[in-house]
Amino acid sequence: MTPFFRQLANEIRRRKVLRVLAFYAVSAWLVLQIGEVTFEPLGLPDWSMRTLIFTVIMGFPVSLVLAWVIDIRSDGLIFDLPLWVGDTDAPRTARKSDLIYLLVPAMLLIGGTYKGIELFTERVGGGDPFPISADGPSRASIGVLAFESFDDSSDSQFFANGLAEEILFLLNGVPSLDVAARSSSFQLSNAGLSATEVAERLNVGFLLEGSARRSGDQIRVTAQLVDGEKGLYQWSQVFDRQLSDVFTIQQEIAHAVVRELKVAMSLDDEARLDQTPTKDIDAYLLFLQGREQLRSSIDADIMRRAIASFEQALLKDASFARAHAGICEARLRIYEITNAISDFEQAEDACNNAASVDPEQLTDTRMAMAQLNRARGRLTIAADLIEQVIVNAPDDAAAYIALGEIRSDQKREAEARSAFANAIELKPSDWRAHEALASFLYRNEFYEEAAGVYEEVTRLAPEVASGHAGKGAAYWMLDELETAEAAYRRSLALKPSRQGYTNMGLRFYYAGRFDDAADMQREALKYAPDDHRVWGRLAESLRLAGAAGSESAEAYVRARDLASGNLQINPSDWSTRGLLALYSAHLGQDDALAEAARAVADSEENAEALYYEALCLLEFGSEAEAVDRLHRAVEGNAGYRRFIRDDPDLAVLAERADFQALVSEP
Repeated sequence: MTPFFRQLANEIRRRKVLRVLAFYAVSAWLVLQIGEVTFEPLGLPDWSMRTLIFTVIMGFPVSLVLAWVIDIRSDGLIFDLPLWVGDTDAPRTARKSDLIYLLVPAMLLIGGTYKGIELFTERVGGGDPFPISADGPSRASIGVLAFESFDDSSDSQFFANGLAEEILFLLNGVPSLDVAARSSSFQLSNAGLSATEVAERLNVGFLLEGSARRSGDQIRVTAQLVDGEKGLYQWSQVFDRQLSDVFTIQQEIAHAVVRELKVAMSLDDEARLDQTPTKDIDAYLLFLQGREQLRSSIDADIMRRAIASFEQALLKDASFARAHAGICEARLRIYEITNAISDFEQAEDACNNAASVDPEQLTDTRMAMAQLNRARGRLTIAADLIEQVIVNAPDDAAAYIALGEIRSDQKREAEARSAFANAIELKPSDWRAHEALASFLYRNEFYEEAAGVYEEVTRLAPEVASGHAGKGAAYWMLDELETAEAAYRRSLALKPSRQGYTNMGLRFYYAGRFDDAADMQREALKYAPDDHRVWGRLAESLRLAGAAGSESAEAYVRARDLASGNLQINPSDWSTRGLLALYSAHLGQDDALAEAARAVADSEENAEALYYEALCLLEFGSEAEAVDRLHRAVEGNAGYRRFIRDDPDLAVLAERADFQALVSEP
C-alpha cells in the first residue's frame, strides 16, 4: 500500500467514518421502512415518499462530510480539519496532504449529490408518476363502463349495471382518484368505440370494464383494467363466487384498481372502500330494483312500485339507509302529484329513518333530505345539501335537476338555467332533464321556449303522458288551443292522470262548458282525492254550472281545509296561499283579502298571485281595486290577458271602460 492510501485509511479509522456511515445506513433503512408502511394509510401524497427517498440519498454525502470534518469529544464538537488546531492540539504547519484530505470528502459530496439527483429524476420520471400532458388525460383517472350481462333480461341487466355503479361509487370516494361521470362512461359503453377512443373522450388514463353472469346463488364477475393510452389490459380477474359475496367482489375490484394505479389512500379512504350498503344480499337486489323504478319515471304508479321494492328491502334489513332514502324520494314525487298531506308525512318519516341510520348522511340520504327541505320551503338548507351531493357525485344529473328547481324557487333564474343545462349536458337523451327545464320555463312564463323544450321531451319519450300534458299547457298559454287540446287528449290516452283531467277541465271551463269541466275534475279526483286544486276547480265549475249551492260550498270547504294543511308543511307557498284566499272568499270569510295580499307580497307581485287577489276583491265588491290588480298582472305577464278576457267570473266588469281597455290592448 502506498503511503497516501495508508495515510487515507488511517484517517478514515481515526475519524470513525465507516462507523458513522454504517449507523446512517441502518437509520435510513428504518426511516424508509416506516415511511413505506405509514405514508399511504395516512393519506400523504405520492411525492411524500419520493421526497423522503431523495432526503435519505442526499443525507449520505452530508453524513460523510460531517464524519470527516467534525469530531465529538468530551469537551464538545470541534472541527477536525488538518489545517485547524483544536484547544488541546499542538500547533502545526500546514501540509500538502491537507489539501487531499479536504478534497476527498468534497468530491464524495459532489458525486453523491449528482448521483442522488440522477436517481431521483429516474424515480419520478421528471415529474408526477401520472403525468398530465397537454393533449392527454391524467393517468390517475379512470372511467367505469357499464358491465355487460350474459342475457337480455331486465333483472340481469340492472344487476350488472348496479354492480358497476357500486364500484364507481366506491372509487369516487377516493379523493386522489379522478372518476369520470357515470352518465358519460355508461353512455359510451356500447358506442362501438375502441378503448383508446373511449378513454380519450372521457379524458381518463384507464378504463374498467367487465361482465356479470348470475345463475341462482352463483355469480361470475369478470373485471378488466385497460390502459387507455395503449389499449392493453393492465389487470384482469374472474370472480366465481356465491351471490352473497357480491359486496366483497366490489371491494376487491376497487382495491385492485387503487393498487394498480398506485393511488395513495388515508385510513378513512380505506374504511370507505370496505363499506357495504347492506348486510343482506336480497335486500340489496330489491333496492337495485326500486332504484331502477325510481329513475325510470315520475309516474305515481311506478313510484308506488318503487316504494314496494324499497319496503321489501327494509323487511330484510331495517337499517338499510339507502332504501329509506328511496322511499322518501318516491313519496315526495307522489306528493308533488297528489298534494296529499299523508304522502308528505310518510316521506318525512322515511327521510328521518334514513338520517337516523346514516348519521354521516351519504349521497342518497342528503339527496332525499334536500328534497324534503325544499317541499317545506327551507330552500337555503335544501341548496346546501344538494351542493354537497354534487361535490361527492358530480355526474349525478338528478342532483343538478334538484338544484335547478331549488334555484327557481329562490328566484335565481340564471343559476337555475345553468343547473338544468348541466343536467342535460350530463344526460342529453334523458327526457326527465329536458322536462325539468321545460317546467321551469313554463313556471317562469317563457311559454314559447317551454313549448319548444316540451316538443323535445315528447320526441325523446313519446309514450310518457306528462310530457304531452306539459306541452298542452304551454301551447294553451300561447293561445294555440287546438294544439293544446290535442296534446291534452294524447296525455289522457297514454295515461289517465290528475294532471291530464285537470287540464282538460280548465279547457272546458274557459270555453263555458261548466258541466263538462266539472266531470273532468271529478275524474281527476280519482287520481288525487286530497288535492285542494282539484276540489277548488270542481267547486268553481259546479258554481257556474248552476249546481246546488251546497254541493259547490262543500267542495270549497274541502279545498280550503286541504290547502290549509299544505300551508302547514310549507308556509312560504304563495300559490297555495292565493288559492286558499280565493276559496275563503267564496265561503264569505273575512280573512280572505288579507291572505290574498300576503300571497302577492310573498310572490313579489307575481301575475298569478295578483290574479287571485283580483278575484277575491271582486267577490267582496271592490271592482276598481280588482281591475287595478288585473292591470298589474298583465304588466307582469301579458299572457294573462286571455285568462282575463275568457274568465266567466270577470264578466261583471265587461261594461267598465278600464276593463275594456285592458282586454282590448294588443
